[in-house]
Amino acid sequence: MADDSKNDELKKKTSMPWLTKLSFGVGHVFNDLCASMWFTYLLIFYEKVLLFDSTVAGLVLLVGQVADGLSTPIVGIFSDKQNKIPICARYGRRKVWHLMGTVLVIVSFPFIYSNCLGCEDQDQWTQLAYYSIFVCIFQFGWACVQISHLALIPDLTRNKNQRTELNSIRYAFTVLSNLLVFVITFFILNTGSSSSGSQGKDPNCTATTSPSPNPTSSPVLGSGLVRADECSSTDTIGPEDANKFRNIALICVGVGAAFSLIFHLGVREPPFVPVKQQMVAVEGQEATKGYARKMKKVDWFKELPFYQIAVLYMATRLYVNLYQVYIPLYVQETLQLSETFIATVPFAMYLAGFLGSLVMKEINKKIGRKRTFALGCTVGIAGCLWVWFGQGDYFVQWGIFLVATLLGIGGSTLLITSLSITADLIGSNVEGGAFVYGFMSLVDKFSNGIIIMIIQNFNPEESWYYRSVITFACGASCVLGIIVTISLINVKVGRRRGESVVLDILEEPDTPEEDGGIDNPALTIISDGKIPMDTKPNACQLRAEDNPSMCQLGLKDVPNLCPKGSENSEKAED
Repeated sequence: MADDSKNDELKKKTSMPWLTKLSFGVGHVFNDLCASMWFTYLLIFYEKVLLFDSTVAGLVLLVGQVADGLSTPIVGIFSDKQNKIPICARYGRRKVWHLMGTVLVIVSFPFIYSNCLGCEDQDQWTQLAYYSIFVCIFQFGWACVQISHLALIPDLTRNKNQRTELNSIRYAFTVLSNLLVFVITFFILNTGSSSSGSQGKDPNCTATTSPSPNPTSSPVLGSGLVRADECSSTDTIGPEDANKFRNIALICVGVGAAFSLIFHLGVREPPFVPVKQQMVAVEGQEATKGYARKMKKVDWFKELPFYQIAVLYMATRLYVNLYQVYIPLYVQETLQLSETFIATVPFAMYLAGFLGSLVMKEINKKIGRKRTFALGCTVGIAGCLWVWFGQGDYFVQWGIFLVATLLGIGGSTLLITSLSITADLIGSNVEGGAFVYGFMSLVDKFSNGIIIMIIQNFNPEESWYYRSVITFACGASCVLGIIVTISLINVKVGRRRGESVVLDILEEPDTPEEDGGIDNPALTIISDGKIPMDTKPNACQLRAEDNPSMCQLGLKDVPNLCPKGSENSEKAED
């Protein structure tokens, strides 16, 4: 009973208040609202509303991705540095960058979804230069918020389960943010009058099927059927919707700014301790080298898992961003559904992702990170294959929503798990957390921008094209994720080169209990109060009789752990 009470007290001390967790979770809502509009409606807006050529529209997105990709490592490097300005240091090095990024997003994002001020009648390339300025400002601000928010996770807690929980809460709000965007879009596009004076659009407008003179012309419906649009011309996105997209962007800015305020008021960033001050002695002796080896930025590039997880994160973002970008175009161009569906189909997709995020912590605990990621890839591939083989009236009426469910669940699984694996890679090296996330984001943004530009450039403007993009581009991303996961099977994520395996006994078990994972006896000793939690014990301080893992490893494998002649050294030799 005494031991149980001690464990309960220890859990209370190390647990994080729910208010802090929720406040942290809403800290990325502003970015999520903007990202939802960026990936879901950017190409629709520039191609259908501003009437840009598909290649020029793709260039707008590419400029943004390149600007974001270049910004993230810069933000990561400077966010990791100690802030020597007193007021900023007290506020928190991560939160300062978050605040600056929020301001930049507020002043730039509405211009991206508005008509070109003073250059509306100019050619596309002139307008491209105009929009690129605001896109670059927006993407730099977006990177400031993203990297500082992600880097705050390892700073707030070193517990793996709590990190997964924070990522799950963060993603849950990401999904809710996306759902909010789709709800706002649904009501704004289907209410009020457009700028051209039309009387609004009929939300009940649907399309029917009629015999096709050329059965091969429609790969989606098949059986000699094509979609015949029974709606008026105002039921598709056009230039008359410019003000509506601007209003959606303004609403997103207002809501996002309010949630950012909640984050800054509700989360207190732990004080930053420079690396030199962290290297304290334990009982008059130097802390064991390798137990908390601090990573310089150049050291990360010497670690193979650093590159493996970068590719894993890249595959995740490719899958999620590509279906987010091309689902609206697939719905409008391939399935030829009314504009209502460019809100309802993504809504179903993210609602399914939200429900999946609620159980992600438990799934990670039961089967482990790597198996969870592989499971998400499998679900994602199933959704992509259904897009390819789906046809007939059932598909356009309700089958597309089941596909959206599979894509959403797969996306939420991959995002939460990949971010958790990245946090595991950082481990106790929180001083370089922002740099790691920045590098991951650099690879993600560049790959996304290049792939989307290639897809846009080769667009034959055929209805079947977007079906092929979702099937093969998103499906290939999942396959790449599975390949990287296989390469990580025997890799201990978070262990550095040159670190002794004996130090693994001081870490939380990463293996699910079903696979033979057991409670770590070293951690049990610590939690029982035999060793203070605020110290970094040398492995030789854990007596063999208290720690069977030490006996199993054998001290002969780690001869320099105990100084010769010490009491612990003599016990180890016995």
